Amino acid sequence: MVEEIQRSAAKVPEDKITSLIQLLQTHPRIFVCGTGRSGLMLKTFAMRLMQLGFTSFVVGETTTPSVQKGDLLLVASASGETGSVVQAAEKARATGVTVISLTASEKSSLSAIVPPFLLLDAGTKFAHSEASVQPLGSLFEQMLLVYFDAVVLRMSRDSGGDGEMARRHASLE
Repeated sequence: MVEEIQRSAAKVPEDKITSLIQLLQTHPRIFVCGTGRSGLMLKTFAMRLMQLGFTSFVVGETTTPSVQKGDLLLVASASGETGSVVQAAEKARATGVTVISLTASEKSSLSAIVPPFLLLDAGTKFAHSEASVQPLGSLFEQMLLVYFDAVVLRMSRDSGGDGEMARRHASLE
C-alpha cells in the first residue's frame, strides 16, 4: 500500500498544490462535497482549512449555508458518477461558483461538467486500476488525504507554523 501511495503521489504535479492554494486564497468561502470515504477525506480538509483561518463548509451538513457566486466548491468522486456530487457540481456552476473536481475517471459525468482539476491514478468502485491492488477506491481516498495534507502543510509553513491552527482546534472534545 505504501508503494502504491508513493507511486501515485509522484504523479501529482507540484503545481497542483500551488494552484489549489491560490484558489483557496482568492475565494471568501470554501465548500466541499463528496460521499462515503471521499466525503470523509473532504471533511478532514474542511476542518484543516477552518484551523488555517478559512471559512469552510461541508455540503449536506445542517449548518451549511447556500453557495453564492464567488464561492469555491471542491468535489471528489473516484468514479465521477456519484449522483449527488455530479448534481452539486452542476448546480454550483450554474450559480457562478468556481468548481474544482478531483477524480480518477477522466471520462465521466463529473468530468463532462467540470474538467478534472486533479486526475488521480487509482481504482474506483466501477473500474479496476493497475495502480492498485486495494479494493474499490481505497487508493483514491488515500491520495485525497495525502494531497490535502500536502496543501495544508505548505499553507501552515507559509503562514508561520501551526500555532494558529492549534488555537483554532476544537476545544470541546
